[in-house]
Amino acid sequence: MKKTLAFLLAAVLVFSQMSVFAATVPGMVYSDETAAGANKPVAQITEELAAAGIQDVQPTDWFAGSVTVLVQSGLMAPEADGTFQPEATLDNSTGVAVFAKVLGIASSTDTPEVALQKAQQAGLVEETAAPQEDLSRLGVAKMLAKALGVTVVPVTSQANFPFNEFNTLSPEERGILKALYDLGIFRGFTDGTFRPGDTLTKAQLALLVDRILTQQA
Repeated sequence: MKKTLAFLLAAVLVFSQMSVFAATVPGMVYSDETAAGANKPVAQITEELAAAGIQDVQPTDWFAGSVTVLVQSGLMAPEADGTFQPEATLDNSTGVAVFAKVLGIASSTDTPEVALQKAQQAGLVEETAAPQEDLSRLGVAKMLAKALGVTVVPVTSQANFPFNEFNTLSPEERGILKALYDLGIFRGFTDGTFRPGDTLTKAQLALLVDRILTQQA
């Protein structure tokens, strides 16, 4: 469990830089400042994408180097037609499975369903999390709050909430986000939103995993 929490702390460092990239690259969520894959030379990324048979990712895409890390680590593979589909969104079965494998909760050979079950047994996600349910940003926040054991105080005043979606969240959900905001884990987007209902994309997951693996190295 200590090892798991240590790895989760590495994940926390990933999310702490959200606003940096959002301000510079359209659609971006994460900074790549500590992502080894994202900082690979373009020539190397070009060769590795070709070796993996990935046809829909350009070597200059912000997520390209991270995609090569994800594929080389055996955490994801391109589709049979050679596409990686970077903008495709993730469900619990696929997304949590990758987290579970990166964190050492599941083995690399586990199916997404088995990996999700192991993540549930480890307390990473709720037992009621449906495999086909979208993996949302709010869901990730709840996962990290539980893993880190943060003290959550329900927020009932908009003046005490750092994001724009006050009216769309419960007091407890606001408390989770505020606690993680106060810890420097989440900063949201430059327009003041947190976008709790947004679903994680494969491109975003690739960069997230890239940063976690860089922290572990």
